[in-house]
Amino acid sequence: MADDVHEVTMPKLGESITEGTLSRWLKSVGDQIAFDDPLFEVATDKVDSEVPSAFDGFLMEVLVAEGQTVPVGTVLARIGPLAGSATGAAPVPAAEPAPAPSEVIDAPVVTGRGNGNGRLLSPVVRRLVAEHNLDLAAVTGSGAGGRITREDVLAAIAATPAPVAPAAPAALAPPASPVSPPTAAAPAPQAGDREEVVPLSRIRLITAQRMLESRQTSPHVWTSVEVDLQRIEDLRRRYKEQFRKEEGVSLTYLAFIARAACDALRAHPAVNASIDTASKTMTLHRYVNLAIAVDLNEQGLMAPVIKGADALNLRGLARAIKAMGDAAKAQTLTADDLSGSTFTLTNPGPLGSFASAPIINQPNVAIMSTEGVSRRPTVVGDGIAIHHMCILGFSYDHRAFDGVTAARFLMDIRDTLQDRDWEAELQ
Repeated sequence: MADDVHEVTMPKLGESITEGTLSRWLKSVGDQIAFDDPLFEVATDKVDSEVPSAFDGFLMEVLVAEGQTVPVGTVLARIGPLAGSATGAAPVPAAEPAPAPSEVIDAPVVTGRGNGNGRLLSPVVRRLVAEHNLDLAAVTGSGAGGRITREDVLAAIAATPAPVAPAAPAALAPPASPVSPPTAAAPAPQAGDREEVVPLSRIRLITAQRMLESRQTSPHVWTSVEVDLQRIEDLRRRYKEQFRKEEGVSLTYLAFIARAACDALRAHPAVNASIDTASKTMTLHRYVNLAIAVDLNEQGLMAPVIKGADALNLRGLARAIKAMGDAAKAQTLTADDLSGSTFTLTNPGPLGSFASAPIINQPNVAIMSTEGVSRRPTVVGDGIAIHHMCILGFSYDHRAFDGVTAARFLMDIRDTLQDRDWEAELQ
C-alpha cells in the first residue's frame, strides 16, 4: 500500500468495548475529506458516537457496510491523497461498499435442492437453505439484481407446508423416536385491524438482551425498607431556592439517598462488589462508582456512572446527578461514562411508584430503587403523624451475600436519611 494512503479503523470507544456497529457513513466514495470532518457513526452496546476523520484526502474505498458489526481495529475504509498534493493523483472510483449483512455476497450455494442458477448468497441465507432443504428454483429474490435475501428465505420457509408423517407400521417393537426437524424461524408478525407492528429500536434490543442475561446470571432476591423523609422534606423547603441559586440544580430527594447509599456501601463492601463464580472469587471495590438510571423519553434507559461518588458531598452529588442526566438526554455521553459502575440507583419515584423490584445492572451485585414520596401516617413516639414517607426497593445477587447483609445495608441507609444532621452538611 502506498505510504500516502491511510487506513481508517474501528476505534476503541471505551475500556470494555471490543466491537462496534458501523451505523452510518457520513461521506461517500470519492468525497473530499478534511481533517476532523465527521466521517461515520458507530453504535456500541453502550453509546452511539460520531467519528471524525484523522486525515485529509478523499474517501478512496469503503470496506465495511452500514449495519455490520466488526471488532475494534478492523479496517473500515481507506483515504487517499487529493489531486495536486505532493504525491496525490485524481480520485479514482472505488468499489461500492459491501452490501448489508443479510445480502453479503460470499460464495456460491452448494447446499439445498435445485440449481441455484449460479446465484451467490450470503452465509445466513446458505445456512437457512441447508437447514430447511429449500428448492432454490422456487425462491424469488427481492434483493438487488434478483438476489435472494434472508427475508425471501424466511417467507419461503413459512409458505412450505409441514411434512406429513407416514403411518406407523404394525410392528412388534415400538418405533424409534423421530428426530425433530430444525425449528423454522418465525415469520414476521402481521398487523391486524387496530394494530401496528413496529421494529424494536437498537437500545430496546440491547436492554432486552442485558436484562435477560442478568436474570440468567444472578439469583435475584428483593427486599425493601420504609423511610421517614419528613426532616429532609422540611430542610428542602427551607433551602431549595437558595440551593438552586448557589448550585444551579434542584435539591432533590435522590441526592440525599445517593449520599446515604455511598456511606452504606463503604460500610458493607459485599454490596459494592462484583462476583466471578468461574474463578471462585469476589472483588470488593474500595470506591463507589454510582450508576444512575436515566429514562430517554420512554425509548430506553441509560445508566451513566458518577466515578468516585463516595468522595462527593451532598452538593457535589446533586450537581453530578444533574450533569449525567442532562448528558444522557442530549446523547453526549461517552462509552467511559457508561462503564465501571459498582452499584446502581434507579429512580421511578417522581412518577409516583410505590415499590419496584429492579433487575441488577451487571456486573454489580445489587441495585436500589427510590420510590415515590407521599404523605402517609406513621408512628412518632407514642402518637401518629402524617409524614413524607418512601419505600426503598433493593434487588441483590444471593450468590454475593445473604438477607441479613441486605437488611443491615438498608437499615443503615434508613437511619442516615432519618437521623443525620443534613443541615450542617448543606451549610
